[in-house]
Amino acid sequence: MRKIEITKNESEQRFDRFLLKYFNDTTRSNIYKLIRKKVFKINGKRITDEQYFLQENDVLEIFLSEESIEAIIKPFVPVKPEKLGLDIVYEDDELLVLNKPKGLLTHPDKSEYKNTLATMVHFYLKDLCTNTFRPAPVHRLDKNTSGVVIFAKTYEALKKFNALMRDRAVEKYYLCIVHGKLTKAGEVKGYLIKDEVANKVRIVSSDDDEAKYCHSKYKPLKTFGDYTLVEVELLTGRSHQIRASMQLIGHSIIGDYKYGGRKIDGHTNQLLHSYRIILEDKVFEAPSLEIETFISNHQ
Repeated sequence: MRKIEITKNESEQRFDRFLLKYFNDTTRSNIYKLIRKKVFKINGKRITDEQYFLQENDVLEIFLSEESIEAIIKPFVPVKPEKLGLDIVYEDDELLVLNKPKGLLTHPDKSEYKNTLATMVHFYLKDLCTNTFRPAPVHRLDKNTSGVVIFAKTYEALKKFNALMRDRAVEKYYLCIVHGKLTKAGEVKGYLIKDEVANKVRIVSSDDDEAKYCHSKYKPLKTFGDYTLVEVELLTGRSHQIRASMQLIGHSIIGDYKYGGRKIDGHTNQLLHSYRIILEDKVFEAPSLEIETFISNHQ
């Protein structure tokens, strides 16, 4: 006999569908035959209704020998992340932290469904995907921004880290290379308004019904030639916030046509990288070869 406690991840899915995933090396007809034979109990009661929806904290008992159970379960063989193109920075039972490459969406949208970081993660963590939960990003990066992205591997972790994001208890730092010599640290505070048609934002000084408050801090790390390597700390996480902020102070990001940047050495997208996130007592960092190469070529 085997006993399984249903967690939030497995809850709210139909009993027969759960069994089809759990007993992954047998036929559908055999699953229904086992249900009719009354080999399952939920919370101490025999169950023959395959359409029962599992609830969190339900206790499922399977009255078969361990040999019989193992005979219809195919051992899970994890996919190697490098085969999927995943660059893992850190992983534990709650979190998967990745270094997202430039040119890849964080999650599907109306223009792209399959080739996204989220779909790669779902394939890598397919044993954690259920009808009611899939590992999900705690935050997102623009398609052409590279760097650290955090995925929650459980529903409880997703709630926990989303709350930390809302409370601004997560520190997020970016690197970018901008035009001109930026010599002093500073900050940009204002209200961000998005033009949905143009997919572009602007920062204004006064609030209105459509605006969202935004706050960034920046400091120059290195000046070389006509360019500056800048560290930006995001205190709010708005769409295109860093790109619009750099344009506002007169130092657009290299390659960022939409916000005043120019093409240098073939860079036609922003040289912007999420390089450090501090979450509770953990620090996650990922280098940017693109930024390092640009600096090396222009010193």
